[in-house]
Amino acid sequence: MKHILIVADGIVAKHFLERISKTFISSNEYTVVTLDRSILPESENAHFTTYQFDPTSYIKLSKLLKREYDDIFIIMKNRIDAEESRHNIRRILPNVRIIFFNRWDLRIDDENLISIDANEFLASRLYDFLPNVPVVAQNVGLGQGEIMEVLVPFGSAYVYRHIGTIIQEEWRIVALYRNNQLILPKPSLMIKPNDLLLLVGKPAVLESVFKAIKQEMGQFPAPFGQNLYLFIDMERESSPCIEECIKESLYLHKRIKGRKLIIRVTRPTRIDMIEHLKSVENENIECVVDFRYTDFETLVKNDIRQYNIGLILCGNDIFVDKKIRNILYKLRKPVLQLSEIALMDLKKVVVILSEEKRMEVVSSTVFDVASQLGLDVELLDYEPDGDFEKKSTIIGHYENLATIFSKKMRLRQERGNPVRQLSKESDFLQVIPFGRNILANRFLAYLSTDVEKLYFKLSKNPQLFVPVEME
Repeated sequence: MKHILIVADGIVAKHFLERISKTFISSNEYTVVTLDRSILPESENAHFTTYQFDPTSYIKLSKLLKREYDDIFIIMKNRIDAEESRHNIRRILPNVRIIFFNRWDLRIDDENLISIDANEFLASRLYDFLPNVPVVAQNVGLGQGEIMEVLVPFGSAYVYRHIGTIIQEEWRIVALYRNNQLILPKPSLMIKPNDLLLLVGKPAVLESVFKAIKQEMGQFPAPFGQNLYLFIDMERESSPCIEECIKESLYLHKRIKGRKLIIRVTRPTRIDMIEHLKSVENENIECVVDFRYTDFETLVKNDIRQYNIGLILCGNDIFVDKKIRNILYKLRKPVLQLSEIALMDLKKVVVILSEEKRMEVVSSTVFDVASQLGLDVELLDYEPDGDFEKKSTIIGHYENLATIFSKKMRLRQERGNPVRQLSKESDFLQVIPFGRNILANRFLAYLSTDVEKLYFKLSKNPQLFVPVEME
């Protein structure tokens, strides 16, 4: 049995006591001290003991405090009475926990006192009703904003993403509400417009996540991360390849505004190029040189954690290495392979339709990238048997997104091999699901009918590999 003392006066105390009387917990025993009996509940129960006297009287209060209390609540309408009551209690019980209803913005130095700031509480509650602000749990957990619910709007970078493809560091999606139904999240669950997400994490992190969810298209590389990351290996890559990668990365950084570009150089051999990179540094561009010859996996993993990387850029001389492709695949970050066709010369984003679930995962990225770079979208539906109804659902999904984001989209339906058709063109960025098939041996890929395995046949064009496989 918990013994609770309530020093009460005023309308707030009246409502508090009424609520206790209606929803009392049988394991609690309440002692109420008040001068005004009109604030007491009409129907008191056996767990209530009431006294009518002035709680600012030290002599009278000391007699009552001879018994032990687990918690003491002070809820009074007059500041002087509230402070004096607290002072009297502390003279007798220096360590008991006091919950103090603070409507005067008092700053009380008492490590065993919990101050309920009435003005801040009401302002916070009113704030919750403003549009486009996060709703945080007030009476659950620490009540510091570590539990938050967010309504996902149309156009969010999180729409049509599987939960497993969203990097959740220091925060988690713990529940999803759709059509008034609770859904427990799993990696394969796709987020849709008007879903209500319940998030748990560090308050500062959740504030950033809230902003990212509420922002509309044009936020890539969110939700994979925040910053761009160019990896340069001066021993592995040719000088023309490095020079082109630097130029295109700087261009991309200008088009994707508000994010940092981290240029990581390992095994430096050209001092003039290092000097050039250092010359372009500013508050949003940082060049970091590794003189220790750290292995690729360790270096990139550490940089991803340190710099909140959302998109990895590299040249074809890097991506062609199967071991590096395996490492990049495990990192579950988008990878943009830069090539001899410059980003500034592109006119469209091309997607060759394949398995439906993978196409859904990459769809939001396709339109986000197209929007930021000012490119049209082109879908290629490859069906050797001419049955173009097979992919009608995913085509409808892309058409719906094109309408929502006002993007021009063209659908090409062909029986012929799309790789052969596209190899004749040189003005597109290809978006490819970054699945295990990308790791296949190139020689064996020639024997496959999976067009994604033949991605390298189009590698003269820049290619964006988007992670699709869930943990």
